[in-house]
Amino acid sequence: MSETVEIRRATVADVDALVPLYRAAYRTTADLGYPTGMTNVEREYVRSWFADDEPSAEFVAERDDAVVGAVRVLETEEYPFAERLAVAPDEQGAGIGTALFERAEAYAREAGYDRLQLGTYSGHPFLIDFYESRGYEQYTVWENDDADHDYVGYQKQL
Repeated sequence: MSETVEIRRATVADVDALVPLYRAAYRTTADLGYPTGMTNVEREYVRSWFADDEPSAEFVAERDDAVVGAVRVLETEEYPFAERLAVAPDEQGAGIGTALFERAEAYAREAGYDRLQLGTYSGHPFLIDFYESRGYEQYTVWENDDADHDYVGYQKQL
């Protein structure tokens, strides 16, 4: 396996690689008891992210011609919102999530934003530490009466 990971803008041609990536990466989330539909995500849903009227940017991490990570940046609110971070289970801990977030942050800066926001579940055993180590700070909590965990909003000044 090569050490080089390329981060690039995703295209509709990546949909067939993104579906199994999301299903596998979000299995950990489901196994930890956090609600997610991504373990059963359908091709049509991922394909919809590439519609012309969808205000978002998708980035993928690629190693040896295989998609091993992804992140999506939505531009539907005042500030862009990073979501759907996924790293292939056998690639976790190799810096791919960091590289994807560096690209998402650069994208937000290049688009003229002064911050990037994201959300995760309260008490998540590794994502909160990951985001806080990157300089993200909590700015809100969305209470979730239908689950054991609230959804916590984080943001980083760029």
